[in-house]
Amino acid sequence: MCWRRDRRSQYIAIILDTYGGARTIVGTKHSIRANTRHDELYRIVPKLIVHEPIAWGDIPIVIERARIELLKWLDTRPNLDELQHRIVQMYRMRCLEHDGRGPRGSLNLYEIVET
Repeated sequence: MCWRRDRRSQYIAIILDTYGGARTIVGTKHSIRANTRHDELYRIVPKLIVHEPIAWGDIPIVIERARIELLKWLDTRPNLDELQHRIVQMYRMRCLEHDGRGPRGSLNLYEIVET
């Protein structure tokens, strides 16, 4: 089904939100910026270009590759501004919940808030 693939090259990016969640997206640089809010931090996986749609069996590999790139980038990034530092701090706290593998999904506020 290669004829269904988009001819334009796409990038893999991982986006960290202010709640410590991480999501992986595939798209052009313009669409990645459009999917990122002003208070989120994103990182594009360098030297890796893919074409959409991603095969179903390759999706876990794409997500893991983005996560590995994020962890390498965070280890070599000592000077972050205050907002970026808070985002990274929340992400690392969420990683502790799941044995260092990173957040499994979006944050469920009903689990942490008592009414």
